[in-house]
Amino acid sequence: MFDAKTVMLLWAAETLTLAFLLLGMWLRQRAKTQYLLFASGFALNTIGCVLVMLRGEIPNFASIQVGNTVALLGFACWLAGLLKISGKKIEGWVAIPALLWVAFMFVPPVRDSMAYRIVLYHTAAGLGYLMLASVLLNYKGKRSPTRKTLASLLVFQALCGAITAYVVIKHNMATGNVVPLTTITAIYGALFFVAVITLSAMLYIEETEKRLHLLATTDELTGVRNRRGLTEEFERLAKRSASSGHSVALILFDIDHFKKINDRYGHQSGDIALTRFSRMAETIISETGMFVRMGGEEFALLVETALPDRAIMVAETIRLHLARTPLDDGKQTIPMTVSVGIATDNSGAPDLHALMTIADRALYAAKKAGRNRTVFFNGENNVVIAANDRDEDPMDNNADRQVAALARITAIANR
Repeated sequence: MFDAKTVMLLWAAETLTLAFLLLGMWLRQRAKTQYLLFASGFALNTIGCVLVMLRGEIPNFASIQVGNTVALLGFACWLAGLLKISGKKIEGWVAIPALLWVAFMFVPPVRDSMAYRIVLYHTAAGLGYLMLASVLLNYKGKRSPTRKTLASLLVFQALCGAITAYVVIKHNMATGNVVPLTTITAIYGALFFVAVITLSAMLYIEETEKRLHLLATTDELTGVRNRRGLTEEFERLAKRSASSGHSVALILFDIDHFKKINDRYGHQSGDIALTRFSRMAETIISETGMFVRMGGEEFALLVETALPDRAIMVAETIRLHLARTPLDDGKQTIPMTVSVGIATDNSGAPDLHALMTIADRALYAAKKAGRNRTVFFNGENNVVIAANDRDEDPMDNNADRQVAALARITAIANR
C-alpha cells in the first residue's frame, strides 16, 4: 500500500520529467510559447507536490498554503497554453483555481482542518479540470474525437475529485479522522496521467498536421488559400451541391494593368496591392465562400448559391469597392480596378476544369470589353453586367458582340 509521500513523489517525478521535455521543445522553437507555458505548469505542479510532501519537515505555511497554491497555479499555465494554441487572448480568469484556494485560506475553519483542506483542494482542482475541458471544446474548427475524448477525461477527473471530497467529508464526520485514500488516489491518478499525456500527444500530432496542411494550402504573401485549397474546397462543395440542388459558382478576378503598378510604384507596392485586395475581398464575402489566389495578380472566389444573381452581386460588390477606394501604400495613392469572369454549374455534378475554362473565357471577355467590369456566362453568351459606374448602354451588354465590334474597329484602323 502506497503512503501519501510515495504517491506525491511518483507524481512529482512524472510532472518534472514532462516539464523538462516541454522546456527542451521550447528551447528549440522559441516562437512556440505554449511549450513554455505547459512546461511552467508541470514545473509548478512539481514544486507544489514537493512542498506538500515535506509537511512536518518545513513550516506548515510553506507546505500547506504555499505548496497547494503553487500546485494549483499549474492550471493557470495549462489553461494559458491551451488558449495560446487556440489563438485566444490569455486573461486573468485562468488563475481562478489558485485564487479559490488562497481565498479560503483566510477562513480559519477551513485553513485549520485537514479534511476541509482536502475538499477545498479537490474542488479547486476539479474546477481547473472543467475549465481545461471547456477551453478544449470551445473550438472554432471541427472538434476531433481526440479533443472530445480528452475533454471527457478531464471532466471525469473533476468528478473523481468531487467523489474523493465527498468520501473524505463523510468519513471525517462519522469518525473524526481523515480517510486514507492514498492507494486509490495513486491508482486512478497514475492511470489518468498516462491517459491525458497519451491523448495530449495525439491531439498535438493532429494539430500539427492541420497546421502543415494549412501552410500547404495557403498563399504565403496574401494569407488566403491557394490553388490547392481551391481544389479541396471545390470537391467539398460539389458533394454538398449534389444534395442541396444549389449551383457552384466560380468567379475569377484579374487586377487590371498590374504590371504597370509594379513598374511605376515598385514591387513592394504591388505586394501591398495584392494583400489589400485579398483582405478587402475576404471582408466582403465573410464566410459565404472561399477566396483564393491563383497566382500572380489572378484570384478566384468559390461559392455555393441558389441563384446566379448572388454570385454576380458579390463579384460586382468587390469590383466596385476596389474601384472606389484607391490604395494608399503610405507614399502615394494608387488607383486599382479588377476584371471579373463568372461561371456557374447547376448540373449536380460540377467539374472544376470546365468551370475554370468558362470563367477564364468570361474574364478574357471582360478585359476585351474595356476592363473594370464583370462578365457572366449565361449558358450561351458572355454578358457584361451593366453598372452605374460606366457610361454605356445597358441594353447593349453582350460581351461577345462588344469584343467582335472592337476587333472589327481594330482591323479597320490597321488597314
